[in-house]
Amino acid sequence: MLTLQIPTISCGHCARAITEAVHELDPDARVEVDIDHKKAAIDSRAATADILARLDEEGFTATEV
Repeated sequence: MLTLQIPTISCGHCARAITEAVHELDPDARVEVDIDHKKAAIDSRAATADILARLDEEGFTATEV
């Protein structure tokens, strides 16, 4: 399980965009976004570096917790 801190999460639209971006890499990934704590928990077969790069492309700079 990958846990990411994503400071720019602010709403449900952000949560959907993050989820969709991860699903583009791994359609079977489980993604849980916590808007209040600005974190995402991701269970995926995709490489962490690929997930971070894809989120960055969407405007979400993330760091692993």
